[in-house]
Amino acid sequence: MPNFVPMRDYTMSMIDEMITTHNLQAPFIDVGCGQGDVSLHLTRRHGWDGVAADSSVGAAAAARIALRGTDVAVEERPLDQIDGVFNTVVLSTVIEHIADDRAAVARLRTLLPEQPGAGHLVMSMPTNPDSEWRWDDDFYGHYRRYTRASVDQLLSSSGFRLVEFWDYTFPVFWAMRRTYTRLLPAKAPSADVKEINTADSSLTSAWDMGASSNLATKVPVWGLVNKAQRRFRNSDRGFEAICLAVTT
Repeated sequence: MPNFVPMRDYTMSMIDEMITTHNLQAPFIDVGCGQGDVSLHLTRRHGWDGVAADSSVGAAAAARIALRGTDVAVEERPLDQIDGVFNTVVLSTVIEHIADDRAAVARLRTLLPEQPGAGHLVMSMPTNPDSEWRWDDDFYGHYRRYTRASVDQLLSSSGFRLVEFWDYTFPVFWAMRRTYTRLLPAKAPSADVKEINTADSSLTSAWDMGASSNLATKVPVWGLVNKAQRRFRNSDRGFEAICLAVTT
């Protein structure tokens, strides 16, 4: 569902609120940028410059097309090969694809200024491992899901302090996913190797139902739906969340 346009737009609005409320600053690095949706939003909406990086050849190629003519450079490289210092790091539905998430977050800390409070991490991830693991987790190559407590522990162990933790799926998108994964046939992963499914994840969708998917995005209710869902963003019942952390 991260590729479902109404949910993606709602997630972007939460990033916007984090930026304005907590005074996040450019330049940014969008690690595991996929097709460049978040980077494109940051440069168009906020005028930010930065770098969009992905280890997938296909994703980086798509991001270059999307970000052509902007102040965002696209790099095809994995996290351990990224250089530079940025004021904001973005990691959007990526951490669940990384086998050693603790090492990854520690590496992200090195991309931010050394002084405490000078850098921010915006990170989204799937949540509720006990109740929300479904076949689409396997399809996308996930290693795990998280809880608020496990995210807090992961961040604090690597030089971050958790500032915000907002669910962006409950109740509407949560109910849609529950219905979809129960009623429709499971889609098998493209491979038995999580790294391959991860590389494919930004270019394929478990939720693509052709014309039906496109039609659903055009129903003129999503503005009201997303406004209503803000009342539930502190819920612990959804299936994905976005958090903001500051360097310590």
